[in-house]
Amino acid sequence: MGEYSRQPVKGLQFDLLDLAPEGKTLSGDLDCAEFDLDDLPRRTFTSPIHYQLRLTPINGGHDLLVQGNLSSQLTVVCDRCDEPFAWELFTDEVCHEYENAFGTTIDLTDDLREDILMTIPQQFLCNEECLGLCPTCGKNLNQGPCDCDDTVEASGEVPDETNPWSQLDQLPLP
Repeated sequence: MGEYSRQPVKGLQFDLLDLAPEGKTLSGDLDCAEFDLDDLPRRTFTSPIHYQLRLTPINGGHDLLVQGNLSSQLTVVCDRCDEPFAWELFTDEVCHEYENAFGTTIDLTDDLREDILMTIPQQFLCNEECLGLCPTCGKNLNQGPCDCDDTVEASGEVPDETNPWSQLDQLPLP
């Protein structure tokens, strides 16, 4: 099944001069900065990016197939209730082919960064049934009902006198 290697690397650069025909498995952890993934106000990496990759020569040994997975832990903020929670990043379908790769040094960093970014959703929810915040008082409705008017809470609409967009209804349109 090939050689198992756990080696420190600078980024994910590998010399492909002596890759055995059966390939090689690589495993390790890299800081998020290696992937140019900075923390954002609503998303913070709390662990390094763990990679488990299989490098396999293909097409008569001229090309390289890279398969594997990436994982990490993040603290994110729910987009409905504004509460932080732990979220696990996991990609199990990393797959890249590099043509005429042998005899060169390949850098997997950019391709794996793209895989990570494609895994991160546009919206984080602490759970699918999250009730969010009251549009009037801002109370987290997951912690119980607020004291606002029941019609506001049920409809999700803000009364006209507190709705900053209500003045747009008064604009004369052609």
